[in-house]
Amino acid sequence: MPPEFIDFCLAHGRIRRYAPKEYLYFSDDEGNTVYFLISGRIHLYLMSEFSEKIIRVLSPPTFFPEIVLDEKPYPHAALCMEETKVLALDRKLFMGYIESNPSLLWIFYRELALDLRRSYRQIRNLSLGDARLRLGAKLFALAHVHGLPSEKGVLITLPLSVTELAGMCSLARESVSRILGELKKTKIIEIEKKKITVIDLETLREWIHAREN
Repeated sequence: MPPEFIDFCLAHGRIRRYAPKEYLYFSDDEGNTVYFLISGRIHLYLMSEFSEKIIRVLSPPTFFPEIVLDEKPYPHAALCMEETKVLALDRKLFMGYIESNPSLLWIFYRELALDLRRSYRQIRNLSLGDARLRLGAKLFALAHVHGLPSEKGVLITLPLSVTELAGMCSLARESVSRILGELKKTKIIEIEKKKITVIDLETLREWIHAREN
């Protein structure tokens, strides 16, 4: 982000701190605030009477929720998974600054385009009937978005529990545990303290493709 925009946010925004398992907002709350994640980890949820679906995992630095730009209520809930710090900025102030500095629009257009691509990919993956295919595709995507090269392969930097992975893939927890065990046994992944390492992305890709046929 341009330094002038960062200075504007610091001058007009408010730093907020949240504890683990604390919500920033709920679905259908008034969408009058945009957030910049400074530290911590946040899950965006779609919530229904009987279930919760993780639609995105946020790690810093990032701006969210992009969809609030249309002046409608939040379509999802945001839950902090660890000690989290955000900068909260009034939506009207944010939009006023963007309108006065149209060059920034391209930055946010790119963010929106990335978010849309993620949504399309998620819809495609969730339409897959095979549980192994769903989980494999999710791990492959996480390795690309949140992965860092390590001595053993690509480390997914987000700590993820079996329950969280199950929520991302709309699968039963037991199914996810079983499939992770298969992937460990075949030396495609390693798991240590909720951190997953994909030992070889190409091997994971082949494992996924073998289940598409």
